[in-house]
Amino acid sequence: MNERVRLRFVRTKRLNSWEEGLYKATAELLQLDVLKSSYLKEIIEQVHASGPYMAITRDTVFMHARPHEGVKQPFVAFLHTEEPVAYFGRQIRHYFVFGAKDDHTHQQLLSYVSRFVTAMKEDPALIEEEAFVKWFNQKTAS
Repeated sequence: MNERVRLRFVRTKRLNSWEEGLYKATAELLQLDVLKSSYLKEIIEQVHASGPYMAITRDTVFMHARPHEGVKQPFVAFLHTEEPVAYFGRQIRHYFVFGAKDDHTHQQLLSYVSRFVTAMKEDPALIEEEAFVKWFNQKTAS
């Protein structure tokens, strides 16, 4: 990957809504100007318009929108909540929020996040910040 991917891991006890999880996962990245809130608003609008297509497994969602001017640097944010939050009839515990400026990088991030979810099912220890960051840094460096 040409550009460094900013990573963020957040663990929380509970959320009031799936939208809150989206903002909580990316709060630090917003402060660091990695992305703008317009990108998150685009994700919410897409979910409200198209439904829960971002649900990948019964407890995992991929929150993303098409490449967007609100993304200044590629990023992946992973939020794990101890108490599941309702998302269109599902109980979500794992949020992956990611974004890119171009289609190629967006597709790469989608692939990495998908592979991480598969790896996470085989190795639950990946649901820790250090393991998440190490895994992604190894994959995106090559």
